[in-house]
Amino acid sequence: MADAIEKGTILVHRVFDIGGEISLARAEQLLSADSGMRLKFATNTRKAVIVRESPLKVDLGEETLDLPTGKLPVRIFARLWNYGVISVTLEIAMPPGLTWDALVRTAAGLEASSEVDLLCVSRKDALKKRVMQAVTNPAEWEIYEDYITYIIEKAPGIENPREFIGQVDVAALILAEDKERLSEDSRSFILESAVQYSSTDLAIIDWNSALLIEPDGQRDVADVIEFSLTHLLEFRYYDEMLERKLDELYDTMEQKRESVANIFKNVYADIAEDSSRKYMEFSEFLGRVENSLKTVGDPYLAVVFRAAALEFHFDDWRKSISRKMETMAQISQILHGEVNTRRSHWLEIIVIILIAIEVIPFLYILLREGKVL
Repeated sequence: MADAIEKGTILVHRVFDIGGEISLARAEQLLSADSGMRLKFATNTRKAVIVRESPLKVDLGEETLDLPTGKLPVRIFARLWNYGVISVTLEIAMPPGLTWDALVRTAAGLEASSEVDLLCVSRKDALKKRVMQAVTNPAEWEIYEDYITYIIEKAPGIENPREFIGQVDVAALILAEDKERLSEDSRSFILESAVQYSSTDLAIIDWNSALLIEPDGQRDVADVIEFSLTHLLEFRYYDEMLERKLDELYDTMEQKRESVANIFKNVYADIAEDSSRKYMEFSEFLGRVENSLKTVGDPYLAVVFRAAALEFHFDDWRKSISRKMETMAQISQILHGEVNTRRSHWLEIIVIILIAIEVIPFLYILLREGKVL
């Protein structure tokens, strides 16, 4: 059968933000105490993907996933990223001889399955508990990213990837659509995003999933997609945090009230200082993302990273965060000005009171002497 798959893998990702930073060296020490954990720092076969601090990869064992299309054995592993992120991956081997239609049905089942979320969350929670001592400022965000990567290594006609993707319904797989036949415009739009390094491999990266044709079984492209996915989560996290912080600033400015007792340390000062710290934190994050392309040494993987960044709308998130950061900086300046103005007013009052304390007794003495005369 032309569309049968002889060898392939499905990678189901869930990415969680669990805190400010993770000390990977400390996490490795904590996990090493458990003989049931097999772990290592991720390495790169071609030294193509180079990040500032390689994530810590942890084997989380095996499980069986129950889907409407049948039971699937899965291998589970996780990566700990030093910027406070845990990515949990379910690795599913495609059964030899799997038809394309069956793969699309499996994709739809994975997208709709609540068991996938429950399994990933439970493994994340267990891993998080083990490495909690290595986490700085632990505070898990309720939002997480999900993504699926389909890797095909062996199938009839795969020697020419361009011809292969023309024979199968790639759009149905990418969108996990097993009910409706997509329009030609939708299918063509997805196929147009295909990128290639050599004549035998190919990558189609969409916002929700990706199809990789990798006859040699390389995982570099899949690793770059996962790396990009962690950055997407961080973009969303900081954007939401900025939105929340701005709401707090607006509420504070509307109140315009403070206690007389808090002359030199008032609510404006507290929030202004906190805003300044957040501004520095956001700036550092944006700087790290701006330098991400420099971490990809292989030209093809740089293209893959840009393709993922385009699909994940990095520029839109960056602009939104930058705009909110500018607003925060302006409000912080206003609040600092408010603090300084109020302090100046109180200092003026104190000076007047001190002068009065000095002058009143002197006037009293003069008046008393005048009476005597």
